[in-house]
Amino acid sequence: MRVRIYDATLTEGTRAAGIHFSARDKLRIALRLGEMGVAWIEAGWPGRPGEDEVFRAARGLSTGEARLCACADVPVRGRPGGGLAAAIKSGAPAVTLFASAWARRPGGGAGVARAISAAVRRVRAAGLEALVDLGDFFDAHRDAPVPAMAAVAAAARAGAEAILLSDTLGGALPGEVEAGVAAARRAAGRAPVGVRARNDAGLAVASSLAAVVRGATVVAGTINGYGERCGAADLVAVISGLELKLGRRAVREGQLKHLAGLAHFVAELADQQPPRGQPYAGRDAFPEASEEGKGRALHHVDPGAVGNRPEPAMSDARGHPRALWLARELGLVPRGAGGATRVVKKLAEWERRGYRYEGAEASFDLVLRELAGRRKSYFRVLAHRVLDHMPPDGRGFTEATVDVAVGGQVVHAAALGVGPVHALDQAMHRALEPRYPELKEVRVVDARSRNLPGHAGSEAAARVLVETTDGRDYWGTAGVSENLLEAVTQAIADAIEYKLVKDDVAPPARRRKPRR
Repeated sequence: MRVRIYDATLTEGTRAAGIHFSARDKLRIALRLGEMGVAWIEAGWPGRPGEDEVFRAARGLSTGEARLCACADVPVRGRPGGGLAAAIKSGAPAVTLFASAWARRPGGGAGVARAISAAVRRVRAAGLEALVDLGDFFDAHRDAPVPAMAAVAAAARAGAEAILLSDTLGGALPGEVEAGVAAARRAAGRAPVGVRARNDAGLAVASSLAAVVRGATVVAGTINGYGERCGAADLVAVISGLELKLGRRAVREGQLKHLAGLAHFVAELADQQPPRGQPYAGRDAFPEASEEGKGRALHHVDPGAVGNRPEPAMSDARGHPRALWLARELGLVPRGAGGATRVVKKLAEWERRGYRYEGAEASFDLVLRELAGRRKSYFRVLAHRVLDHMPPDGRGFTEATVDVAVGGQVVHAAALGVGPVHALDQAMHRALEPRYPELKEVRVVDARSRNLPGHAGSEAAARVLVETTDGRDYWGTAGVSENLLEAVTQAIADAIEYKLVKDDVAPPARRRKPRR
């Protein structure tokens, strides 16, 4: 029987310190989760500040089998419900209803069953799926199991699509989780029961797998375990454990090998450095065979099954875990013997310099085309300069100039902008749009930078990630340099070039000098 995945990265994940996703980031993550084959994506709380934008943008978005869930509190005496009407009107195909099963919480315990039943029926009457998240369930099961089981039974009778048993405080032991799941299954009858574990005791993944062993068919968590306090159950480890340890299908067939790439992609958008020791997806998760291993790599699972690859222990010689797969998918593995090896070696060299292509798929595409000898020559940036003007009235602006070689000519262009990214982007467009009118519809929608480890202070290298759109597609590009403006220019140039590649634009003919 398949275990369905409930992803809360866009909501619970953003409650971790230092993590913020823009509306566009959330949509990009939702698309990747849909490709992976998760069942539900918790998208936010309609009606709260900044939350409605995601639901408006998602109305024309296809996330495959994954259903976006709008969140709302169950109206319970002592705890007024929040946002149920807004959640129903949000356009999301599912609503997750939150209530506490624990008498120690306001509105928890007695009376919650009737309120849950009414809320579920209201959501279903609107033609939407209703899921119930029972907060503090395992604490309630330990202290006062009768009202907790009544809440489960009420949700099941009302027709909840799934009932998530939430370990809100994160302190339940796996044995407690197993006992609670077994009891909830008896109370729920045929209704699906799931688990939502937190990691305050370091047991979220273990508890999630234990719940499945005892019959849970839904598991909630976040990619990379992002969440408040000590985090949530890391779905990277949960999905890997379900498929490779328990033999239970959790994602769409053929998608497990993209799991490490998804973990790094979400980390990039979260502006976080992926932990090297992260189970399954980390760079140190699968060391290469050592001399002591006598040539045999001792791994608990096949690294390639999750899209990772063995890394040389205590070495910086490494390659991109998804390089060969992506190269083959794009049809860009160089011809001839040793082509695949050249891909890995070249990418390893670039990664040592600080490049990472999760979140910058367009730059990665261009890199592979270059390795395959199929990268076209559209233009070349020869020079750039940025000046900040700061008049006494405080209304400053930025001026950027660029020299670009295109079609056998050197074009000089200047532009004003709000900050260096905007100014450089405007100058590049002014130089190239006369040759490539397709670029008029292209604009940068987001840019972010991060210092790279290895150098201290102002000498640190920076990685710049830029997201661009032409009104139809969105793509990410990256630049790396000790010079921040150089990294920005690289990322913008890649974004422009990828648009031309995507639209299969022919490079301009080189102009010949007139004969005398």
